Amino acid sequence: MADCLNAAALFFALTLIGAAHADIADPTRPPAGYAEPELASIGANSPKAPGLNVSSLFLMGDRPYAVVDGQIVRPGDPLADGRVAGIDARGVWIARPDKSKRLLKWLPEVNKTPARTPPRARMEKK
Repeated sequence: MADCLNAAALFFALTLIGAAHADIADPTRPPAGYAEPELASIGANSPKAPGLNVSSLFLMGDRPYAVVDGQIVRPGDPLADGRVAGIDARGVWIARPDKSKRLLKWLPEVNKTPARTPPRARMEKK
């Protein structure tokens, strides 16, 4: 009986050691060298992400502020190519040196369309 337990323990120990040292590849990854030139060209030609991203607006109190690219900004603070001219419910307004204003939108433009209402089911009394 002791010999069977020792043999089973030795078998499991060797199995665990073998599994620990096995080179197990991730089945969800492509093999090495697969499509590397194509991936490199995609990264080089991909369009750049937009410069500034408004993540939060705080409009309560005397001085509203916003979080733009992780930085807290208030009206009058320098930002990118100008100064923060104002903060409202639409986003952050930036006044540029050429006297133009740019709006960094908080929410994207969404084209809203009403949902089609299904015809009411007829209830027939039997």
